[in-house]
Amino acid sequence: MSGIETKYTKKVLIVDDEPYILRVLKLKLENAGYEVVTAVNGLDGLEKFVKEMPAVVISDVNMPHFNGQDMYKMMELHMKKDPFLVIVMTSSLDSSIKRWANDISNIHFLEKPFSPNNVLHLIKGYFSKLQETNANL
Repeated sequence: MSGIETKYTKKVLIVDDEPYILRVLKLKLENAGYEVVTAVNGLDGLEKFVKEMPAVVISDVNMPHFNGQDMYKMMELHMKKDPFLVIVMTSSLDSSIKRWANDISNIHFLEKPFSPNNVLHLIKGYFSKLQETNANL
């Protein structure tokens, strides 16, 4: 087992209130070798984030209990390790959401509908950067 696998688990949390999106992304990521945890709303997502400490969070913005922005702020308070990658998905074209996502370095913004292949590409790139950083230490 390499150092990257011991320090950074390849665990992904998907938070979305649309069952179809959870199912499609979970299948795509599990087939690529990632451990996937799912949550159906912001509160469920926060609870699973604290329990599981995933390296990547994929989240909708508009969902019950906590929206994606509020959930992210709460996740930052519970962070027990290095920053994590967040992929924010939304069908809303609200410019304030785009500004928020652009102002935080570890957030990538995707508009729905999105390609599961693009999500997988972002995640693979993130883990590759972690591995390069780890190799240079």
